[in-house]
Amino acid sequence: MNPVVLIGPRGGGLTLPGVVAELEASGVISRGSRIAAVTAGWRDREANEGFIDPRLADRVVDLELYRRSDRVAEADPEFARAHRATQGRLKALRRAYNLRLDGLVGAHRGLAELRGDESVLRAERDEALEAIRRLDARHLDRVAEIRSEFERRMKSAERDAVRSQRREVDARLEGTEAVVIEGGHVANLLSRLRLFGGRELLQGRAVIARSAGAMVLTPRIVLFHDRPPWGAGHPEVFDAGLGLAEDIVALPHASARLALDDRALGARLAARFAPASCVLLDPGHRIDLAAEGWSGEGGVERLDPTGRRVRFLAAA
Repeated sequence: MNPVVLIGPRGGGLTLPGVVAELEASGVISRGSRIAAVTAGWRDREANEGFIDPRLADRVVDLELYRRSDRVAEADPEFARAHRATQGRLKALRRAYNLRLDGLVGAHRGLAELRGDESVLRAERDEALEAIRRLDARHLDRVAEIRSEFERRMKSAERDAVRSQRREVDARLEGTEAVVIEGGHVANLLSRLRLFGGRELLQGRAVIARSAGAMVLTPRIVLFHDRPPWGAGHPEVFDAGLGLAEDIVALPHASARLALDDRALGARLAARFAPASCVLLDPGHRIDLAAEGWSGEGGVERLDPTGRRVRFLAAA
């Protein structure tokens, strides 16, 4: 099993060199070992190791997954066209999902506010929540179907342009003992990781994932913002992640993006994704996965079934 460390956004006194030093001290990785970096979420800021942390620059090798995807597109226009068409289908699906989600969340909210015989209303609220959960599950299935159809037609791993870039990625990974997955644009990050091997890139290495990087390691990626500049602001299931961080819904920038004083919203979020823990990854927060399970540091919290913020525990 990969040792996994999920950390919140930058700040809060938690530094990447500090996390690396702890992994070295515990024997998870060797002192001074090389570290691979995935910064595809940064797009045009990729391949600048100094942005990761200047103190680690001499040890870090960036895999340049975003630039490599551009090279694949340039070398294989047919693949690029098929990928764009697939992205168009996924966007249409997402719009339809969000339209349906808005109605279901509105119904659940209305039932939560309705007053009357609780023996009747409780069952109606439970069914309304189950309707949301069924829609989430169906959406993930439809996303997987669209992606699988693309793979059946295009056979990404067998295409010369992809194979060439994967060989270069494998060469850069040689001798590394850890992979740092930085944040940024979660969709760009996930798609590039998938294109160049997904979980296979991470096998046999400790993984440190920050912010959006933490999100892509979970079984399902949840986008969220309770008070967005526009739109309804309902948390939405975006896609399946790589699944290394089991039983976790990672919520970076939670204090800025969630209305944590609204217990009803918090309770709905926690219940919707139970039994997974909705973990509030603010700056300075960290959770670790080892053989004995999850542990939390830096005051990291989760949402309990009543919508309260409580200390994160592995058994939650």
